[in-house]
Amino acid sequence: MSFPVKDVIAASVAIDRINEGFVKKHDDEVYAGKKKSNSQLLYRYFFENEQVEITGSDTEQAEEIIEYLQGLGFKAIERKLTEFENNVLKFVTADEVGKESIGIAASLPKVFRNKVESDTWTDRERQLGKKSDYVGELNQRGNFDIVIEFVKYIPKTGSYLITANSNGNIIKFFAQSNMLGDQELKANSKFSVAGYVKSQQVSNYTGFKETMLNRIKVVQQL
Repeated sequence: MSFPVKDVIAASVAIDRINEGFVKKHDDEVYAGKKKSNSQLLYRYFFENEQVEITGSDTEQAEEIIEYLQGLGFKAIERKLTEFENNVLKFVTADEVGKESIGIAASLPKVFRNKVESDTWTDRERQLGKKSDYVGELNQRGNFDIVIEFVKYIPKTGSYLITANSNGNIIKFFAQSNMLGDQELKANSKFSVAGYVKSQQVSNYTGFKETMLNRIKVVQQL
């Protein structure tokens, strides 16, 4: 049994809205019985006749998701896609999908949000990078006033790569969680931090000057 891709993604968008985001099978809320995972709800909708209200807005966003993620085909010209990206591209370019694709379908609203955020940051990073210079003194600790620009979770290490702006200059550091002290690390949040200048170099990925810090401590939130 298979279903039109747009119908599957529209249902996934509706469930994402109802669940207030993407809930994985192994999330604490699922174990506690407070919520059902998005993939479980999507499976029940298509194969067990469990009702989900799908609005016109959900269908419109599904169309937007399909169009946007089909753009991965253009990125494949520039670089090798990951296995997951290939699976997503295969999904959104199909006419119909079956039960084996429910897991991918359930995650697509989140994938879409992450891709939009990442692409927006790429444009912003290019703007910053043109004028970015090194800050602090290499192999010395220093104090820096920063604005968080982008927070990227790295599944392989379970850590976060934080990109910040200090007076128009790019600073990066790793964090073990999305918290800095007792404050959440999110875009546009401002901190005064102390950190050790580990490196100052031109990024192999962007070609811009970057300063890498470690041993970060919050002086205060600005």
